[in-house]
Amino acid sequence: MSRAEASAAPLPAVLFAHAGAEMYGADRILLELAAGLKGRGHAVQVVLPGPGPLHAELAAVGVQTFRRNLGVLRRRYISPLGLLNRLCRVLGSTWFMAGLARRLKQQHGAVVVHSNTTGVLSGVLAARLAGVPHVWHVHEITTRPRWFAKAMAHAVGWLSTRAVFVSAATRDHMCALGRRVQRQAVVIHNGIDTARALQGRRGVLRAECGFDESHLVVGMVGRINWWKGQGRLLDCAALLMPTDERLRFLMVGGIFEGEDHLRDKLVQRMAELQVGDRVVMQDFRPDVGNVLADIDIFVLPSVEPDPFPTVVLEAMAAGKPVVAFRHGGVCEMVEDGVSGLLCPPVDAQAMAQAIQRLAGSAELRQQMGQAGRERLQRLFTRDAFLQRFSSLYQDLAAHRRASGRHEAT
Repeated sequence: MSRAEASAAPLPAVLFAHAGAEMYGADRILLELAAGLKGRGHAVQVVLPGPGPLHAELAAVGVQTFRRNLGVLRRRYISPLGLLNRLCRVLGSTWFMAGLARRLKQQHGAVVVHSNTTGVLSGVLAARLAGVPHVWHVHEITTRPRWFAKAMAHAVGWLSTRAVFVSAATRDHMCALGRRVQRQAVVIHNGIDTARALQGRRGVLRAECGFDESHLVVGMVGRINWWKGQGRLLDCAALLMPTDERLRFLMVGGIFEGEDHLRDKLVQRMAELQVGDRVVMQDFRPDVGNVLADIDIFVLPSVEPDPFPTVVLEAMAAGKPVVAFRHGGVCEMVEDGVSGLLCPPVDAQAMAQAIQRLAGSAELRQQMGQAGRERLQRLFTRDAFLQRFSSLYQDLAAHRRASGRHEAT
């Protein structure tokens, strides 16, 4: 099929399978993608594994959602019985999604199944059953257990039509685990609508936390888990508080169900370090604009490589300098020494020194924040993000049509 014929063909429908229904990074990227594609003329449906605010957010932009237990792979299921449980759920949801894909194909002529995160297996199996292309959108850098990481790499390499990676770091990690992935791999950096990050009002969060304008707020936003690095930020707080009375620290983020012990450990550690009077820990909140408006220095202290954290894009949009460890996708987002400071992983002393450097110069904070905003506008726009995915779907649909005609002759 010629390029002119491909451009004249109807836009393919897109059926998404996603691992959650909350409003964290990968959830927000799905919302951006589904809403943007619908606005460009694609028919879009989304299958989510349970209840959550993402259903309402998608409905608000006219995207139909379905609730089905997709057998999402999480660490607590990595055992013989847990994997058996997941297999049963995966098989049931595969038949359900294959039915949706067939109906979309009948209605729109072409459909692409898009699995958003590697935790969802039903999408790729449903695409095989329905005879349609499959895109696996890889948001993770999975390091442990290694056998599981290798198994996922092989699944992505052998089963997907295309594997889209949120960063080169994510792609390179998975390609090292399964070389076949290289054949399907493409990097599409996330892009965001900056309105959410800019709609906050300075002073709202400070009033809640007991901070005032004389304080310098160092903050992070991220779900509490073993690798997001809340403990490293506490280490930085303990190192810096004796040297600068202005500093206050903020951690915003909830937990997975059943993992309350992780928050309890952080609270206990705060007591042990005696930093509780100047460190505030809040649950997940949707008004990230208010959070970013009151943060002076944004920190990403992840102790494992973070694939491409959306919240860093939001901090850049809000004009905040970023301090992070030098690993993962953040190295493609932040220009070291220009829009932020990257530190040796996972050195709390080095991170504390970077925070101290920014705390000592309002001019440097302003310069780096502005450089980050300009870099976002150059490289990580929502329009470019949507266009690349729309073009990818159209190319896959055109290739499938051409293959079908070739087989018919």
